[in-house]
Amino acid sequence: MSSSDSRPRVGGRVLHIGILVFIGFSTLIGALSWHQLLHAEAYHRKEAGQTYRRILKEGARGSIFDRNGNLLAGNQPRFWAGVFLNELRTEFRERYREFQRNPDAMKGSGAATSLTWAARMSVLKEKSAFLSSIIGREVTLDEDRVRNHFARRLILPLELCTDLNRDEYARLVEQLSPESPIQIFSEPIRFYPFGSAACHSIGYVSQGDIEEVDLGTDDFEGIRSFGIKRRTGKSGLEASMDDHLRGGIGWDIWRVDPLGFQFEKVSSKDAVQGNDLKTTLDIHLQMYGEALLKGKKGALAAVLVDTGEVIALVSQPGYNLNDFSPVLKQSTFDTIDSEGGWLHRAVQGLYPPASTFKVITALAALQIPEYQPLKEIYCGPSFTLADRRFRENRAQGHGYVNLTKGLAVSSNVYFYKLGFETGIDRIAKQAKLMGLGEPTGIELPYEARNSIVPDPEWKRSIGRGGWLHGETINVAIGQGDLTVTPLQMAAVAASIAGKRNRTPLTLIHGKGPAIPETPPDDPLLKHFELVTEGMLRCVQSGTGSVMRTEGVSIAGKTGTAQVFPGGVEKNLAWVIAFAPVEKPAIALSVLIEDTQSDDPIYGGRTTGPIAKALILEYLKQLGTPLSQTE
Repeated sequence: MSSSDSRPRVGGRVLHIGILVFIGFSTLIGALSWHQLLHAEAYHRKEAGQTYRRILKEGARGSIFDRNGNLLAGNQPRFWAGVFLNELRTEFRERYREFQRNPDAMKGSGAATSLTWAARMSVLKEKSAFLSSIIGREVTLDEDRVRNHFARRLILPLELCTDLNRDEYARLVEQLSPESPIQIFSEPIRFYPFGSAACHSIGYVSQGDIEEVDLGTDDFEGIRSFGIKRRTGKSGLEASMDDHLRGGIGWDIWRVDPLGFQFEKVSSKDAVQGNDLKTTLDIHLQMYGEALLKGKKGALAAVLVDTGEVIALVSQPGYNLNDFSPVLKQSTFDTIDSEGGWLHRAVQGLYPPASTFKVITALAALQIPEYQPLKEIYCGPSFTLADRRFRENRAQGHGYVNLTKGLAVSSNVYFYKLGFETGIDRIAKQAKLMGLGEPTGIELPYEARNSIVPDPEWKRSIGRGGWLHGETINVAIGQGDLTVTPLQMAAVAASIAGKRNRTPLTLIHGKGPAIPETPPDDPLLKHFELVTEGMLRCVQSGTGSVMRTEGVSIAGKTGTAQVFPGGVEKNLAWVIAFAPVEKPAIALSVLIEDTQSDDPIYGGRTTGPIAKALILEYLKQLGTPLSQTE
C-alpha cells in the first residue's frame, strides 16, 4: 500500500480521537458545572464560615419599679479599657523583628516559649503600663488569659482594665488620643437604688456565657458566633421574671482575614432592651418594715385585703444587691452566709404558727351546727387527756371562757377542748381551704413547697403509724408537726379580714387574679365576724393589747412557739393582724426568731409593736384620719 493510501485512514483516526476527547472534556466540564450548581449553597456556607464572624450583643435588662413608679432595679454603665488585637499587628511585627536582632531585649517580656509570644506580651505589657500611669493603679496581664483570647476570641477586644470608676474613666477620656489602639468600652450592669431594700424579693443577676440563642435566619446563617457574657436572674423577681426582663440579642457581622483578625463590618442588628416590670411593692413601706426588724432575725408580710397585692415583704437579715454587680466577692458571700442572710424567711422559712393558728381551729369548729361559740366553759390550769396533762398558758387558768375571750387571752385549754371536739379532719380541711399546706403561688422562685398540715393520711404516708388524740390538740393550738410561712399567715389574715376562705396573692401590679366576694347570705360571714370579734378583743384587752391605738381599730392574734434546732430551745414570736376592722385595708403577719423565753404576753410584746407601727404608717400614707376608724 502506498503512503498516499494511508493518509485518509490516519486522518480519520485523528478525527475520531478528537471527537472522543471533545466529548470527554464536554462531559467533564458539564459534570463540574452541575456539581458546582448543585453544591453552590454548601460552598457559599463554607466560604462564609471561613470569612465571616458574628459578634453577639445583649440588650439591657428591663427595669423593675414599685407600685408608685420608684425604680427598684435599673441599669448603669460599666466602663472598661481594652484593645482590638488586630490594631496591634504592626507593633507585634516590629517587636518581633527587634527581638530577632537583639535577643537580650526579650528579657522581662514574660514569655519564654517563642519569639512570637515574647513580642506579643511585650507590646501588651507596654499598653498595660501606659494605662496604669493614667489611672493610678496597677494593671496586670495574665499570659494564660491572653493566649486563650488569641486562640478563641481573637475578633473580640482584649480586656486590659475592668471596672473603671468614674474618675478613672474621665482621666482616660481626657488623655487617650484618638489614634490610640486602647479604647474605652461600656456595657450595662444592674443597679439597685435602694441597696438592700426588698433584696430577697427583687433578687440579683449573675453572668454566664451565652449558650443556645435563637438567631433566626439570615444570609450568614451558620457562621461562627462569639458571645459576650449574658446576665441571668438568679433569685427573686430577677429570676422568676427573667424571660420578661431579659434584653434581646443583637449582633455585628465582620469579615475576617485568614488569621481571624477583624477586617470589615458588613452587617449588624441592634440589641433590644428588655421589658419593664411594675411590682405591687411599696418601697417606702418596705423600708419602714425593714427598719422595724433591724437587728433581728425574722419576717414581715403585708397584703392589701381587697386585691391580695403584697405591698411589703421583709426578711432579715438581708444583703446589699449592689454587691452582686458586676460580680459578688467571695468575702461578701461568706458574710451573708454566716449571718443567715440567704434565706427569704417570709416565703421560704417554715415555722409552727403557734396560737395564730387558733383562728383556723375556731373557723373549723364553727362549721359544726352543735357548737355554741358564745357558751362559756371553765378553763383551769390544765387539760387532761388520758394520763397526760396539757398546761394552760396561765398558771391559774382563765376561768370561764367563750370563743371570743378564748381568742383574746389565747387560752390553750379552751382550744385543747375545742380541737378535741372538732377533730383533726375538720381542722386540717379548714387549714387547707385557707391555703396552708401548699405554696401561695407568689411570683417568686424557691417558695417553700413542703409546709405541713398534718392529718392521719399524712402521718400514714410518712410511715409514722396511726393518729393520736394528743396530736389533734397540739395542732389545734398551732404546734406539733404543723408548719407555715409568714406569707401564708398574712394571706390567712387577709382572708379573715375579707370574710373569705382564701386570698390569692401577687407581686406583679395589675396581674392579680380576681377575688370573689362572699355572698351576703352565706353563713360563713357570721363565722368570720365572730373570729374578727375575738381578734379585736385580743388587741383591746388581751395578749395583743400593746397594739391598742386610740382612733384605730386593729384586729390581731398573737402567738409564741417553741422550736428545738440542734436540740437547743428557741422561741418564735408571731402576730397576724388587719385594720381598720370596719373596712379592712391592710393585713399582715410578723415573725421574730429567738425571742426571750420569758416573754409573758405570748409573742405580742415582741411582734405587736412592729405590726402596730406598720399599720399606722400605711394608714398615714393613705391619709386616713384616725377619728374615722374608731
